[in-house]
Amino acid sequence: MNRDSLFPPHDDATALVDAALAEHRAGRLDAAQTLYERALARDPRCARALHYLGVLAMSRGELARAAELMDRALAHTPADAECLSNRGVVAARQNDHARAAMFQRKALAWSPDFANAHNNLANAFMALGDLAGAEHHYARAREIDPQSAHFAFNLGRALEKAGRADAAIAQFRASRALAPHDTATLAHLGKLLRAAGEHAEAAACFEAIVAREPDNAHALFELGYAYDAMHRYDEAIALYQRAAALRPDAAGVVNNLAFAYTALARYDEAETHYRRALELNPDLPESRFQLGMLLLRRQEYAQGWPLFENRKTTAFGKPNYRKLPPPEWQGEPLAGKRFLIAREQGVGDQIQFVRYAQWLAAQGAQVDAWVAPELAPLVATVPGVARVLDAAPGDADMARDYDFCCDVMSLPLKFPGRPIYAPTSYMHADPALVEMWRMRVAARSGGVRRRIGLVWAGNPRHHFDAFRSLPLKALLPLAALDGHAWFAIQKGEGVRQLPDVAGRWPLHAVGDDLPDFAATAALIEALDLVITVDTSVAHLAGALGKPVWVLLAAQPDWRWDMGRADSVWYPSARLFRQTTLGDWRGVVAELEAALR
Repeated sequence: MNRDSLFPPHDDATALVDAALAEHRAGRLDAAQTLYERALARDPRCARALHYLGVLAMSRGELARAAELMDRALAHTPADAECLSNRGVVAARQNDHARAAMFQRKALAWSPDFANAHNNLANAFMALGDLAGAEHHYARAREIDPQSAHFAFNLGRALEKAGRADAAIAQFRASRALAPHDTATLAHLGKLLRAAGEHAEAAACFEAIVAREPDNAHALFELGYAYDAMHRYDEAIALYQRAAALRPDAAGVVNNLAFAYTALARYDEAETHYRRALELNPDLPESRFQLGMLLLRRQEYAQGWPLFENRKTTAFGKPNYRKLPPPEWQGEPLAGKRFLIAREQGVGDQIQFVRYAQWLAAQGAQVDAWVAPELAPLVATVPGVARVLDAAPGDADMARDYDFCCDVMSLPLKFPGRPIYAPTSYMHADPALVEMWRMRVAARSGGVRRRIGLVWAGNPRHHFDAFRSLPLKALLPLAALDGHAWFAIQKGEGVRQLPDVAGRWPLHAVGDDLPDFAATAALIEALDLVITVDTSVAHLAGALGKPVWVLLAAQPDWRWDMGRADSVWYPSARLFRQTTLGDWRGVVAELEAALR
């Protein structure tokens, strides 16, 4: 049958446009254009033909032609909300977003419940940086058409950009429910869920994308990132490798691959990939920082300390550091100078590095230390510290009162060639508190020969806490050893494990009696030994010079070096290391033998 027989045999413009629209909607664009042009030949003022010819031109990227056709249509039918809205879309594609907003407002003036016009106006507001306006009109489009996955997705985008992650996640979840396989929705939702710590659901989003698009490098990377956060490092490595093969120039992918190798203590492979990432992007702070820690772990300090400075410029670290008003000390003479050691990172870090105050003071400086409030009484006992600040001084005060400053963890960089270890002790507990705890410990010990403090769990928010902490029940074999009195120094969520060993291990729980580090230090001084996972208690015991046995995962923090059973930082420390990540049985057996 001749296709022309399907077209209206007589040139009636309305019938021709109706037939053209049917072809247009079916995707037969050439046939549609022929019919629209035939309608115009019949009636040059046919606004519908002009409008939809403009829509065809827009779909082909002929934006100037589309604008001209739609303007002609609007000259005849200025109240056509659909044409006004499409004209606004053309303006948006021409990057004239103010004009796009104007057309969408006109469309809504004639048709207030036109969902597409609300959505398009919101798009214009997004481009113009008006997030509140965008959110309002996306929400209105959602209200009019709640079954539109596209409108839910767009509202999620606006909320995400406004920093309202929880609300954005709710909209992306709604969009996913309406369009389960939409890649953009899954990608946005997955990324926000990962940032919110909902790693399993984030992984499910990216798994769905990868199942449909196995060569989607972005989804492979994000799925690896989610597995990374779930400590599924072997799977993460395989995904990062696939992403890197697809995007060999992507430094971020190579960096994350290196991090996964680091998490598995595969340090040589990690170093290779950190250096490869830096070849691709020499200024990538994450790779420079992570490589620095890897080198410090090997005691390669000359290269490691300068790279370690990049902790301040990573995406995570940058918001936590600001340039302080006094000049940063670069090794200038210090005789007669006023020096501020500036607080950073965790309490354990501050305990470890405040030791450098004595060497600053030895060069003639008056050294003040700004530290966490809970550490202030102990830091006041550190040699070289003249005054302790438990809160940040104002900028004007810092500029007036100090000639130099230095972040506490940057101090090792400033002493090249100096020993990083301190005397056996450089902090001291209050003697009166120590005496009080000696009496309490003696009263509870029943005359046994060795009194031991125990900490089995660290900060649950630490990325590697699943490996750094261990269940208290795993240490039960120690309870069978004679001649020991055990004191649970544990605080926080780990205390909830005490009922797990009730009746089997007479642990004296004293954590609630330790309101601050001064009290904890006094208790430690009253004990013979502290056994702890990698927490601030390990640093405190080491700084006090008390015997401390530190239980380390197979991939421990860089400061505990590699392989050795002692610590260059704390001469009184002994290190017990896992051989297999997550398996504490060998460590417990070694502890048993050591205690015997």
